[in-house]
Amino acid sequence: MKFPNHIFNAYLCLLFIAASTHQIYAQESKLKVIPEVQQFDFSNGLYELPPSIEIKVNTNKDDSLMLIATQLKEELASMFTTVATISVTNETKSVRKNEILLTYSQTPLKNSEAYTLELDSIKGITINGASRNGVFWATRTVIQLIENHQNNIPSGLITDYPDYPSRGFMLDVGRKFFTIDYLRDYVKILAYYKMNEFHVHLNDNAFKAYYDNDWSKTYAAFRLESDTYPGLAAEDGHYTKEEFRNLQRLGMTYGVNVIPEIDIPAHALAFTRYNPALKASAPYADDHLAILDDEKLPVIYDFFDKLFDEYIKGENPVFIGPDVHIGTDEYIKEGNGRDVDNAQAKRFREFTNHYLNHIAQLGKTPRLWGGLEWLKDTPSTEVKPVGKAVMNAWSKDWVNAEKMLTDGFEIISTPDSWLYIVPAAGYYRDFLDINWLYTNYRPEKVNTVLTLPNFQKGLLGSTFAVWNDISGNGISQLDVHYRTIPALKVLSTKNWKVAPSKTLEDYLLLAETSSEGPSVNLSGRYKEVELNKIASKVGKTPVHFNGTKVLDLGGTNLGYNYDVSFEIKPKNNNQTNAVLFQSNYGNVTLNTAGSGKLGFSRDGYTYTFNFIPKSNSWQTIRLMADYQSVTLYVDGEQKEQLTAYKKTEGIPNGFNFQQTLAFPLEKIGDQKNGFSGAIKNLKLTYITP
Repeated sequence: MKFPNHIFNAYLCLLFIAASTHQIYAQESKLKVIPEVQQFDFSNGLYELPPSIEIKVNTNKDDSLMLIATQLKEELASMFTTVATISVTNETKSVRKNEILLTYSQTPLKNSEAYTLELDSIKGITINGASRNGVFWATRTVIQLIENHQNNIPSGLITDYPDYPSRGFMLDVGRKFFTIDYLRDYVKILAYYKMNEFHVHLNDNAFKAYYDNDWSKTYAAFRLESDTYPGLAAEDGHYTKEEFRNLQRLGMTYGVNVIPEIDIPAHALAFTRYNPALKASAPYADDHLAILDDEKLPVIYDFFDKLFDEYIKGENPVFIGPDVHIGTDEYIKEGNGRDVDNAQAKRFREFTNHYLNHIAQLGKTPRLWGGLEWLKDTPSTEVKPVGKAVMNAWSKDWVNAEKMLTDGFEIISTPDSWLYIVPAAGYYRDFLDINWLYTNYRPEKVNTVLTLPNFQKGLLGSTFAVWNDISGNGISQLDVHYRTIPALKVLSTKNWKVAPSKTLEDYLLLAETSSEGPSVNLSGRYKEVELNKIASKVGKTPVHFNGTKVLDLGGTNLGYNYDVSFEIKPKNNNQTNAVLFQSNYGNVTLNTAGSGKLGFSRDGYTYTFNFIPKSNSWQTIRLMADYQSVTLYVDGEQKEQLTAYKKTEGIPNGFNFQQTLAFPLEKIGDQKNGFSGAIKNLKLTYITP
């Protein structure tokens, strides 16, 4: 059969359009960036970042992009050894290959965080942002593309924007302390994946069941320095006011809103222990405020009004961001949480209204956990925001998301069933289900029985949370990170582009190989050449140490899974906890706790192997570890494996105690308490989990 020419030509045209469309789709799906960009229009050729570039900043609107240019210059140097200069221009498009132009868009874009990014193999890179943050997110895309494509990036035009304005992560620092350096690193990691909220849960307490059912023995902490209440901040770890201000300032630089939470009227043992006049009586637990006591209620309001005022008011406030979280969840009777009486519900609702209004009057947007569905009174005490207020919808039992939207709250989807990590607890999740989340989740799934309409007005996005419920269970900061980083990557994707085009397999491959961004490596992943460089500092020739000598290895920590070996000849005069290897997060030690044994410490925990190294004799030590165990070999023979065990002695007890180590690679020895002896033949291997 023969077609007329005009029909045949039209058919060929359709085939060409289909092929072109497929090519655009395929290139978009294979562009190696997390979260996936909204649209990529491919053009011929590959873009390659030259070794020397000029970053041009269009200052026609203002000079707010200069700080981004300076940061980008430093990051390109640290990650790729690129030499960059910065200049001011009135141009709106780059014209040479060695240029990166930062400018504000002259035409309206999708939303305030949107940007376009043009990569031209001849004319360089042009970034147009709807705002400062839009420009900044574009620089995160540039860095990821250079790294993940090994500097052979498909040329073309990226048009990008988030589907949801709130893309968050919550960390419970109340039950487990995390250093300020860890929090600062997390701001940078979140920003690298375009997550823009970091919710810091500043106070909480453990469960008394692990402390002989005795509230007086139960761990509790508040983590922020207070002048109004000296001694309130936990002695085993807290942040100074200036540290917390600077954390929020860093967040502003990186486009991340750091949201402080003071959780009341439950989870408040740190406060009731500090001031027993705040404490509730039976049937409420000691970690509940006495909000039902008419005599104590004015004392409670006075105490917490002053605490919030200390951090928000004045010429140099501590909470400098736009949002403050007031907690307000799980105010229940001890032992019978489902028994809610009218007086309890009414007073809880009045308390919630008080702090919604108090925070709003101080010029901040109040945030809170949903608790109103559980705590209902008759007739109902109305709880509605004065102005804007944001609620974390975390449980179908505690939050009626549809009603909260009707009542004027904005909602952040935080479903406990899918987005709660409780490390090594045996309930909720130890790791989020990455495959299910990538394939099925969207923020409209606020719980297991309710899915809101797509892009429901008032739904801001979603937050995933790490709750460190089991205080004292041996989990380290880096163990927590090992659990959160895969969750962070997938939820950055689902909040930015809710329906990505990459296959699950392609996404998982990219996520596995994507780094944590410039100057951050909490996962402790190293390339073979990097590990060989570190190991070369301790080769065949023995390096001698005298108790004060320090050898800088230049690493941080080697993450899971790893295989480390070295030969050691210790002297017989090593002091207690003599440092062999060290980092900011932990030490490997000789004569650990005065036992003579090899051991390690991190996060306030000390572990020992049942092995005493021989003095004045060479022996080969090998440590192999994953996120569940550390195994010791001596001269090729397995000596011991430290792994989780049921803790039945001491306080706390009754849970699985974790024994793990990310291997410290910053230094060998210590100026004050280093080991004495010799070491040689260091070998380092990172094994992909």
